Amino acid sequence: MASKKLGILFLVSVILAFLAGYYISVVIPSTPSESTNDTFDQITTSFRNFYYYDIDDVEVEAAFIASMKGIVESYAQANNDPYTRLVANPLSVAPSGDETFIGIGIVFVMEDLNLRISFVYVGSAAEDLLFPNDLIIGIMVDGQPLYFDTLNSEEEVLSYLKGSLDDTKTLIVVDPDQNEYQVTVTYIEIPTPTAYSVDLGEDDIVYIKITHFSGYIQDVTPGTAKVFSDLLNEIEASNLDINSTSKTLILDLRDNPGGSLSALHNNDNSAMIPGITQQLLTNNVEKPLFQMIPRSGEVSSFYGNLTSLKSYDIAVLVNGRSASASEVLAAALSINGGYQLYGYPTYGKGVYQNTLNLYEISNIRYSLVYTEGQWTYDDGKNVHEDPLDVNIIEQDGIRALEMPLYGGEVGFNEVSFELGNYQAFLNYFFDLSGVNELRTDGYFDLATQNAIEDFQLDQNLTVTGNLDRETAIKIHQIYMTDIQDLDKDVQLQTLIDLIKST
Repeated sequence: MASKKLGILFLVSVILAFLAGYYISVVIPSTPSESTNDTFDQITTSFRNFYYYDIDDVEVEAAFIASMKGIVESYAQANNDPYTRLVANPLSVAPSGDETFIGIGIVFVMEDLNLRISFVYVGSAAEDLLFPNDLIIGIMVDGQPLYFDTLNSEEEVLSYLKGSLDDTKTLIVVDPDQNEYQVTVTYIEIPTPTAYSVDLGEDDIVYIKITHFSGYIQDVTPGTAKVFSDLLNEIEASNLDINSTSKTLILDLRDNPGGSLSALHNNDNSAMIPGITQQLLTNNVEKPLFQMIPRSGEVSSFYGNLTSLKSYDIAVLVNGRSASASEVLAAALSINGGYQLYGYPTYGKGVYQNTLNLYEISNIRYSLVYTEGQWTYDDGKNVHEDPLDVNIIEQDGIRALEMPLYGGEVGFNEVSFELGNYQAFLNYFFDLSGVNELRTDGYFDLATQNAIEDFQLDQNLTVTGNLDRETAIKIHQIYMTDIQDLDKDVQLQTLIDLIKST
């Protein structure tokens, strides 16, 4: 099963996931055994024959990978295309499912061969051991420290971090105060459902959240269409089909970066489960749900499956991080289903990507993710030029705050960019407003010091009056707890009140 497959300790960075957006398939050519780039071969041969230094195979591989990256980045930058890129996936690691993965539960970005942590999953092995902005700089191997900056490539770094269920590794970490320490973590199975339902405690309102869209991969992941179908069937049987005209399904697409087309539509492939648009919308041959237009100009149209609309209402939540495939679904539900969108305007990503596998080098598969075309809705509209019509609902409270990111200890009369988010959190925590509200510009004044001392007293911390690591960790823990509490989601609760009032 997917949960038992080998995994790597991270999910793709949030930023990269956002850029991944909306793709349709993987095109796999025969994999070349060596470079077929004549210019590269000519340069390399010249270096081997005439260069003062010896050139080994590892250096040749590194140079070829760098040349691929350079080519891709050059074309992407020339066309102002942030979505086209070269990606690398270890072949020695069996793919993990999108609904779960085996690892320690962090998201990171590479920083000079080190790993800068950007997110730690709640309930993961890394929780309360590692924190955002910590830097993983090495790993203990046979009792000896191995520092990543002594290695040759990001791929080599990642090779030391591969792990399977119950593996234990000791990481070398530097915190933002520049303290180096070791953290021992055990690889566990971490659920990361692409779609899930939460009981809102309302008789007539049900809720499904879709985090992103994944396709079906045999023996690896069921795909979001299947996960959504199971959820929908269950809640329809237990709730929505009972006096359904007074019922509402809230479909939450906020912060959804997009994903696989097959989650939205199976393109009339009878071997695949119908996509989410087919599960929710009617088949109207005169009005497609959406269309895809590649460079050739050949239009592909996609239609619903139902003979009539659902008897219950659907309210769709979106925001500025709802992008690509989530915008496709939102557009189809709004235009073809007549369902209302709520929240904030969506990102506006009117293009889609495809993937081409290129080379396998040192047990790493390099693939090109490239922009293939645009998608349209409502008779040729592009969401980039024609934004979706969204009923604005303001967000407030914890969900309106950026996650505070500790950058090192800060004290009275100092200025810190990171401090502003902590000041905003303290305003939220103590419900400060008006003349009592703290400034949020990052200047550490007396009011900020008093608020931090009050927080340290309230949480039984050492009272220093400074924003120190202990205080930052406690704020992070409270932030992560509250951000998951739907009762503290002002946007969602406002929508619930709106539905109940009408």
